[in-house]
Amino acid sequence: MYLRPDYKLKAVQNEASYRVIRKEWAYIKDDPDALFALTDSSIGKRCSLNACGRPVPEPGKVCGGCKTIVYCSEACAKVSWWGHKAACAAGKRDSELVPKYKAVVEQFPWTKRAHSINGVFHFPYVLVQYGLLDMQRKNVGYWAQSVMDAEQMGSEEAIEAPWCVLSEEEGWRLPKEHIPSLKRLHEPNAVCPVFPPAFGESWASYYEWRGIPIDSIAALRLDCPLAVYACLKEMGFVSIPEERRKLTVFYLGARDEIMFIPVFGELALLFPNTDLDLVMYGPSVALSVQRNKSSSTRPRVFQYTSPTACGGGTIRVFLDSKSDYYRPSRNTSEHPDAFVALDAGLSCYNTWIPVVCLAAEFGIPFAATDYGEACVSQFRMDLIAQALTGTLPYTKNVVARAYHENLEDVLSKVHVGDIEKTSAVLHEAQNRPVRFNPFMQPATRQHGSSLFLGANNACIQVVVPGRKSTANQGDV
Repeated sequence: MYLRPDYKLKAVQNEASYRVIRKEWAYIKDDPDALFALTDSSIGKRCSLNACGRPVPEPGKVCGGCKTIVYCSEACAKVSWWGHKAACAAGKRDSELVPKYKAVVEQFPWTKRAHSINGVFHFPYVLVQYGLLDMQRKNVGYWAQSVMDAEQMGSEEAIEAPWCVLSEEEGWRLPKEHIPSLKRLHEPNAVCPVFPPAFGESWASYYEWRGIPIDSIAALRLDCPLAVYACLKEMGFVSIPEERRKLTVFYLGARDEIMFIPVFGELALLFPNTDLDLVMYGPSVALSVQRNKSSSTRPRVFQYTSPTACGGGTIRVFLDSKSDYYRPSRNTSEHPDAFVALDAGLSCYNTWIPVVCLAAEFGIPFAATDYGEACVSQFRMDLIAQALTGTLPYTKNVVARAYHENLEDVLSKVHVGDIEKTSAVLHEAQNRPVRFNPFMQPATRQHGSSLFLGANNACIQVVVPGRKSTANQGDV
């Protein structure tokens, strides 16, 4: 099996790669038409079957349906089909979304030179243009590149970040006019964004509303608070309340977001007349609190209130240390108003299954983003429903059998009170359309085991809708 390298080794490898990128940029930066000659020769060169992961010999076996998944042999393609067939049609739809992905990226002038000569976008190619390609937060603020290990644990930089408060200037490290400043909104004669919030479904419109130029790279960090906004919008929480409201949202699976928590202050502008509490969960989050030896198991690490002229919204961010992953409680007094998870990988981690079951049974709105529709389509909520009701179909496929057995084992440890209701909600969720997110990170990405093109927070899946959900209205 192909194993991920230790994150410390990965950090060394990343820094070596960054040195090469910096050298290349120094060579081409004075030629406005020059692109990076560096290429990633690993794209589509490793077998997509997880249990294999071997290098793919030329020409390889490409799925005839979605044209994005690559196998080293016909045998691996056959074994993998049971798991891939649910995502194959979605993968094809992802291919059809590529023009939308590119349209988002092309709104920004700085993305042109972030592509290599073979047309592949590379996030580091943007950062190096601004002198921000580094793994040290003290050097590049919010742009520090965290390294995750196989357990989704962040580097030491990430663990310490919530307790090392940076000013806006130290965090953003951008020209003053390029910073989506929250501090300056409180200055005398400040030009505040139009209230109520009024912007279209594009980054260009959002930038205009916020008063920052389109050549700012701020969207590469603002995509996280905007993804939270888009998820809550899909679940019906965006309308401006007549009376001040309290909204508690559990932000599940937080990873390198803890490197730039103050960026989430943007939500105070997007949720006026609201006290929004964002509670983050994740392995790096728990360890960060434990390392800091906080007297609270859920310390507040950030708070911001927007000016009255902007609606007076308040955002507070808390870090929960009680467990690495959120452990669902059947005590309804402990339930949030909603769950959100960014680039969740619902299909990759069994830790999501208890959360999905709890949200379905108790009707807690839950939405997640991912790199593309194929990523979320692989999360078989219909199979979870069948496992709960003991109706999983018999199969001779070894991959399917292993998945069924693993699923039944996970569910045996989850207490579901109302199986009928939970199963019905999960069946509905499986058929609910996945939504394209126009506020995805404007930086497309490809993965070594496929030809799939996606982006951070590219698509939204509503697992459990809110009472006023807009999830069935088609694409944004």
